[in-house]
Amino acid sequence: MNPSTASLQETLTTVLETLPLVWDRIRSNLRTAATAKFGITLEQFHILRHIRRGCRSVGALAEKKQISNSAVSQAIEALVEKGLVTRRQEIDDRRCVLLELTNHANEVLDANYEENRSWMELKMASLTGEELNSIQRAMEILKETFTPGEA
Repeated sequence: MNPSTASLQETLTTVLETLPLVWDRIRSNLRTAATAKFGITLEQFHILRHIRRGCRSVGALAEKKQISNSAVSQAIEALVEKGLVTRRQEIDDRRCVLLELTNHANEVLDANYEENRSWMELKMASLTGEELNSIQRAMEILKETFTPGEA
């Protein structure tokens, strides 16, 4: 059963008005925690997060973030100076430099995620069980709908 055109348009408008607002608030909270408590920029936080998830070279990070290699190199240099990232040359190919997080970087990421989860929990604590279930189901539907490679 296809939704009516009016219903589809109304849903699109709601999604396009809601998701950016929610994401902006989450990003703002991440930024505040990253800069005020951990001394890193939001961009540096995202680079740390991508390294943790497996982007371990400047080229891979630049491609993932869709920015220049020089911009990534500059951010990496700042993270190295802060003791959050190390560089290691690949044994088989000395031209390849692998990026690794330090223990301190992992602690910073974990603390930032935990602080953000606590903030979100506080924001959502007044919602009913039914409202929470509705949000969870809506997020699952959106994830399924927009998963790359799916129809």
